[in-house]
Amino acid sequence: MKTDHDVLLFATRLVEEMGEVATRISRVRLVELTAANNVRAAAFWREVLRTCERLLAERMPPPQGAPSATAPPAIAAEARPGG
Repeated sequence: MKTDHDVLLFATRLVEEMGEVATRISRVRLVELTAANNVRAAAFWREVLRTCERLLAERMPPPQGAPSATAPPAIAAEARPGG
């Protein structure tokens, strides 16, 4: 997947300064631009949103005791209490 450098720079800065709020900010901006029918700007913010989500997912380790996302469903079910 190719990410535009402007999108990557903007999303990285947004995540660094705002943390998890970055996705909410980019989502609100995307909705505003979509409602205003500004297709080009909405496409930019859509990519910023996706990049922010990816950066936050990479930055945050999985919670302790949580089954991994790659574990098969049967193993994940066994890891739950009472399961």
